[in-house]
Formats: sequence, structure tokens, C-alpha cells
Amino acid sequence: MCGLLHVGLSLTSCSNTGCTENRNAVPLAEFFNSTTGQTVGFDSIEITGVGQPADSVLSEAGDIITQVYLPMRPTHNSVAWCFAYKWEYLDYPELNDTIEFVYDSTPFFASADCGAYYKYHITEMTYTNHLIDRVEITDSLITNIDKVYVNIYFRVQSDDK
Repeated sequence: MCGLLHVGLSLTSCSNTGCTENRNAVPLAEFFNSTTGQTVGFDSIEITGVGQPADSVLSEAGDIITQVYLPMRPTHNSVAWCFAYKWEYLDYPELNDTIEFVYDSTPFFASADCGAYYKYHITEMTYTNHLIDRVEITDSLITNIDKVYVNIYFRVQSDDK
């Protein structure tokens, strides 16, 4: 996680065990095959923050993932994530994809047990189309409910081609 994210998360964490909800509003993104619509997993994708400290790596190549949390930054109105493909024939910076979210952040008091956290309302999204075919926001209001907020559809080639 990036240094800025550590600060944001520590400000919103709870120390009381009476809170059973997720204590942070972090959107979960799920990966899909753009042709079949089926969930797809990757083991050679690296996801890092754009314009963030070097420790903002969300996923390193080698980890098989079908989902990833894409944290927002409460002190900014946008965040961007770089998707770098680490397969032998795709490992070129010019093929990397970027997803950027523009949002409004609002502090929200959840309860005495859970404390406060930020809610985010995504107002705009842009992305590149190298291996990403399309990105869909399933709910533009990001709260502490742990659910999929973003669907990312990738162009993938089947093993038999």
C-alpha cells in the first residue's frame, strides 16, 4: 500500500471490537473475459498507483488474482491505477493500461463502535484500451459495504489459439 493510503486508513480505523462492518470504503474490482463475460484470473499482472509512492503496489506478477481493491485517496479528488502485463510477449510499457477515477470524498460518521470513514462518489472515469476492453461502475457511491463496485473486462486469448 502507498504511504498516503496508510495515513487514510489509520485515520478511519476502529479500535473497538464491537464494530462488525468493514471500516473503510475501498472499491473492489473484479476481472472478466470481455468475450465470454466469465470471471478471469491473472498471474502476470502488476497493478500500481500512478503518481504515488513506490510502495503503492496492489498486485505483483506471480499472484493469481480475479479481484483487486482499488483504494481512493481522501485528500485528493482522483486516483489512477496502472495495469502492467508481465507476460513474455506483452511486457512493454506502451501496452500498459490505466484506469482513473475522479470522485468527491465525504467524511461519514458510521457509529460509536465503528467511528468515521470516507464515502466516495465517482463522478468520472477514464481508461485506456490496450488489453482492457471496457470498465463498468456497478455502483458509483463507494461505502464500507464489501462488494464489487467495478467490473473490468479484458481482451483475453484462449489457450487453444
